[in-house]
Amino acid sequence: MSRMMLDVSGVESVNYAKYLILIVILIGVSFPLSDISSEVVNSSVDVDDNEKNAGVPLVEVEDVAEQPLRVGEKLTYNIKVSWVPVAAGKRVDQIEKILPYQRKNVYHITSEAKTGSVASRIHRFQNRQSTLLNTIGFFPLSFRNQLVDKKYTARVEIKFGDGKAEYEKISQNKPSAPEKHEKKVIEIPFGTQDELSMIYFLRCKKLVPGEKYYFPLIIKAKVVKISISVEQGKVLKVKGLGRVRTLVVTTSHGYQLWLTDDNRHIPVKIEAEAKIGKMKANLEKREFVR
Repeated sequence: MSRMMLDVSGVESVNYAKYLILIVILIGVSFPLSDISSEVVNSSVDVDDNEKNAGVPLVEVEDVAEQPLRVGEKLTYNIKVSWVPVAAGKRVDQIEKILPYQRKNVYHITSEAKTGSVASRIHRFQNRQSTLLNTIGFFPLSFRNQLVDKKYTARVEIKFGDGKAEYEKISQNKPSAPEKHEKKVIEIPFGTQDELSMIYFLRCKKLVPGEKYYFPLIIKAKVVKISISVEQGKVLKVKGLGRVRTLVVTTSHGYQLWLTDDNRHIPVKIEAEAKIGKMKANLEKREFVR
């Protein structure tokens, strides 16, 4: 277990020396999920008083006045460790298009994170994710996560339904090794998110400084409750956006996400403390691609 670094939706990354790569994953999921110890959610149990005191279910929060998700939006992030002079990698998230799926209209959203040229000399890493997000309610209907981690490869697929999700994982420790298969059905509460959809779900909600919220998320083939708090942030100078007011979203584990304090809720910055120093991800470019 000491060699295991991260498990993204059950996709294992098995080289402990790879702390440099943690931030590459961080921007994609908003929170370093290897450190999440949130309680497992039982969809058959009502929310108790302790959960109510922990905050408001994000699914019950009003949507922002103007829809922030626009087809063609492409966000490029530069990812660094505080003491390393060069970037560890980049991440690109894009709202590709709207398409029909299971008699619903969905956003097809993709994300790719990979190590830069310098970091790749230490450890090659590439992570591709995609989600189909319902345009009404902003709930995922399908999620795919593909990982290349040196010789390790894995693919996770999740199909979301009413009250349940079908989870499947196929992995190989190296090309010559036999494939490992895992398949299960997971009970899920209403509003359960995947690791990519949750960013856009968060963007669509009217977040109030001083408030606390929570939402269910599938991670490691289980449903966990993610708790967040929101505070007013400083005005930041962001490349391509100029000076913007921000909201700071903090998890119960101390990781922080800066969103623009407007209806767009653009994620412009993420920070997290790790054993090797502070991890930083900053928005480098926002563009629209047709």
